Amino acid sequence: MSYTLEDVKNFILEFTELEYQFGVGFYDSSINQAEWQILVAKLENFYNAGFGYHVIINTIRDESRMTLERFKNNKNNLKKRRLFLIRKYENPKFGEGIHNTDSNVLFSCFLGSNTEMGAEVYARNTSVGIVNGELKVISERTLNHDKGLDEIEWIYNKRSNVYTEDITIKKDGILVETLRVFEPEHPTWIADYNEG
Repeated sequence: MSYTLEDVKNFILEFTELEYQFGVGFYDSSINQAEWQILVAKLENFYNAGFGYHVIINTIRDESRMTLERFKNNKNNLKKRRLFLIRKYENPKFGEGIHNTDSNVLFSCFLGSNTEMGAEVYARNTSVGIVNGELKVISERTLNHDKGLDEIEWIYNKRSNVYTEDITIKKDGILVETLRVFEPEHPTWIADYNEG
């Protein structure tokens, strides 16, 4: 099946909303166990199986930690990740752990942080692929903070619990289409946003 950039935009917006609900709901005692399991299942469905297994690693809520204070702190510190930009690539190269993915297309979705960073910039490069005919999150890269604010470089954090060598994008491919959604605030990001 062929997907447009608008389809991918809608997919990511739904994904980031569920991701936010998951983050806030972790300490929300008003969500019962059955409702929590439904929320977890919905979020897991957005991920390709191999990657999702590593991302949704902690879904068990400890009721003794679900205090009103912790819930309020969590809710005040979290925000829904903003979608800035989507780039469509053809002929990408995937790691061997990315299974059942259409190898002819990759969507790089540039998302903001889920916490306040000061300037509105994208901090994550979330890769979306077509898996068994459906859009799925297949991998995610972070900024290389060692580069400072003058250069954007996407890396896999090898200390992260989601890092697995085979679940990586080896090469994005050839850029064929771009959808700009929200302009970032920092000059380095503005230049990157307007590229291509």
